[in-house]
Order: sequence, then structure tokens, then C-alpha cells
Amino acid sequence: MNSPAHPANSRSRYPFWSQRPNLLFVIVFLILNTGVLMASRANAADPLFIPAIGDPLPGTSVGVTLSQAESMALKNDSRTKKVEAKRDSLMEKSVAANTWPDPKINMGFVNLPVDSFEIDQEPMTQTVVGLTQAFPPWGAVGAKSDQMASMSDAVGFAAKNQRLMTLAGVRKSWMMVYMQHHAKRLIKESLDVFGQFINVAKFQYRQGRGNQQDVIRAQLEQNLLEDKLTDAQARHEMALAALARWMGKSGSLGDLDMSFPKLPDPPAEGQIKSNLENHPTVMQRKMNINSAENGVNFANSQSRPGWAFKVQYGLRADSPSGVSRDDFLTAMLTFDLPLFTGSRQDRLVAASKSELVSSQEDLDDWRREIRMRFEKSVAKFSRAEERVQLYEGSVLPHSRQNTEATLKAYKSGVTDFNVLVRARLTELKSQLQFYKLQVERANAQIDLLYLAGTVN
Repeated sequence: MNSPAHPANSRSRYPFWSQRPNLLFVIVFLILNTGVLMASRANAADPLFIPAIGDPLPGTSVGVTLSQAESMALKNDSRTKKVEAKRDSLMEKSVAANTWPDPKINMGFVNLPVDSFEIDQEPMTQTVVGLTQAFPPWGAVGAKSDQMASMSDAVGFAAKNQRLMTLAGVRKSWMMVYMQHHAKRLIKESLDVFGQFINVAKFQYRQGRGNQQDVIRAQLEQNLLEDKLTDAQARHEMALAALARWMGKSGSLGDLDMSFPKLPDPPAEGQIKSNLENHPTVMQRKMNINSAENGVNFANSQSRPGWAFKVQYGLRADSPSGVSRDDFLTAMLTFDLPLFTGSRQDRLVAASKSELVSSQEDLDDWRREIRMRFEKSVAKFSRAEERVQLYEGSVLPHSRQNTEATLKAYKSGVTDFNVLVRARLTELKSQLQFYKLQVERANAQIDLLYLAGTVN
């Protein structure tokens, strides 16, 4: 009689999976979860992952801000200091011009005999001491002083304008650095992406699902981007040099805060327009007219006679025989006699009047110019604002969505490699254009602040 089979031997006759249902479930669960985990990691490390516009830059540090750069530029503004020194010089000259000429003292000997050089030999010999005071033509002193004062005022307004120009210059230079900095960043990101494109194109080619032209196209676009990056680096370095010039620094500027700066809001459009007449450039030209008018007055005064008064005392020595001799007193009045004015005085008057007309025409021309600049700046700001909003609300999101959709279609084999390349290049072009529009809007805002005469 056969003995009963051992339980272990009886289980060994059935398949393993039928004997271990719980273990099989665990293995399948681990495989599925491992696949999900690997897929999620693959997506996170997707060689075709493209960062969106506005993604924060790792390691970006906040350095010198635009506000700090403005303070440095105004503090080290040698141009304004130069103009202010010229203003002070003209003011001092105005004070000096408002005085009569200094009196003159004359001393010496009159009728000294040359045979003996003795002052008591001849009765005509005198030891003379005199005083001469000149009086300019009536109105000349005041007209010249007023002319210099008006010139000083004109240069003073030029100094105010130079301060506004310095502020606008450092702001525009900063915006140029901002644009070129982000252009470099975007091109570098695209270079990384096209490096991944090359790897994918090579992989697809080796798998027989692509062609060599895709690899060549990706390498060509990468080379073109490298050229763009070199150009962007050169432009960035030039922009930094221009910014350093305004800040009064040499060498590296160090870290700069390349987040979009907050500019002061310009006054209302109507307020700026109504205040253009008080802009430093307009006031400077008005002072030039005042100076030219005083120049005409000074030229007219040259047709009047100038005067001079002279008093002189002559001391005579006693004769050799001891006879006393009287001293002499001399008083004289001299004046100009402008009889032939056609070749000098009249010409000076005509020249001064021509300068006055030139100054008046310069003011009228500048009024038209500054109004035109104001209208252009308003138009630029408004249109740039509309385009920035269009890019923020529509163009950038759509270009990003287009790239993502094309990427998915390429992975699924629905579209070809060239379409993916064009989608990425279109997104890069849109991003670069967005930063350009931001800078255009900021520059128009800077121009409006300049026209408003806003320093802070």
C-alpha cells in the first residue's frame, strides 16, 4: 500500500503562480508603481523640457538696484558740475561788470631838463601826481551786467536740464543692460534645449524613426544661436560700459538687480503738456533772449559818448637862488565823440539785433520740437503698453502652448522635427520681443519723466 504524498510534494506539481497569489499581486503592484515612478522621473528629466518665460533663475542674486545707480550717477555727475561752475563764473562776471572802471593814478616829472636832470633848474619842471576816472557811456554798465546775469540764468537752467538728462541717461542705460541680460539668458536656455534636440534627433535617427537632416538642422540652429549669444554678450558688455560711464565707475559694476525696475509714474498727460513752457530747456532759451536784448541795449549805449575826468597836481621846486615857485593844478574833462558810427557802433547794433532774432527763432523752433517729442513719447508709451499687455496676455502663453503641443505631437509621431524646431524658435523670438517691448515702454516713460522735469 502506497503511503500518502507529502504536502510539499503535492504542491510542487502545480505552477508557482497558482500557489502564490498574494506574492504575485505584490510583484505586479511593485512593477506598476516602479513604472509610474520612472515615468514621472523621466518627465521631470525630460530632455525636451522647455522652461517657460518668467521662470526664476537659480542662483540669481539681488545686487545694485536702479535707484542706487541713479543716486551714484547724480552724485558723480561731472557734466552737471561743469555747467554749474560755468553758471557761477558768469554770475561773478555780472557783478564785476556792474561797476565803473578803477581810477588811475599817474605820477612822474614834467619838463625835466636833459642836460642836468635837475628839478630846480628850470621853472617849467614839475613833479606831477594825478588821478583819472573814466565813466562808460550811459547805460553801458547796467546793460552789460544784465546781459551777463541773463547768461548765468540760462546756464543755470542748462544745469537743471543736464541733471534731468543724466537721470534719463542712467535709466535708459540700465534698461539696455536689463534687455541684453535677459536676451543672453533666453538664448542660453535655447542653446541647452537645442543641445537636447540634437541628442533626440540622433536617437531617433539610430532607431530608424528620423533622418540625418533633422540632426543637421538642429546643429545648424544651435550654431546660429551661438552666434546670437556672442552678439548678445557684446551688446551686454557695451551696455554695461555705458552704464558705468553714467555711474562714474570704472571696471566691473558687480552684481546688478536684473528684475524689472519700478520707475516713477509720470504726471498726467495734460499736466505735462501745460508745464512744457516751464521746462528747463524752454527757460534756458528765454534767458538767452533776455541776454540778447541786453546785448542790443549795450550796443546802443556804445553810440553815446564815454567820459573821463582828470585832476593833476604839479609840484615845482624853488629856484637855485631861493625864489619860491607856485605849484600848478590841472583839471580836465574828456569825452568820446562818436561821429563815425557807420563802421563800428551801427554794425554792433545790427549784429546784436540779429542775435536777438536768432534767439527768438530758436525758442519758437524748440517749442515745436518739445511738443513733438511729448506727443511722440505719449504715442510710444501708449502703443508699447498695449503691445506689452498683448504679449503678456496672449502671445507668450500661446507661443508656449504651441511649443508644448508640438512637443507632444512630435513624441507621438504626429509631426516632424522641423515643426518642433520652428515652434521653439518662435517662442524664443516672442520672448525676446517681449523684453524689447518692455524696454520701449520704459524708455517712453523715461522720456515723459524728463519732459515733466521729474528728478525723483
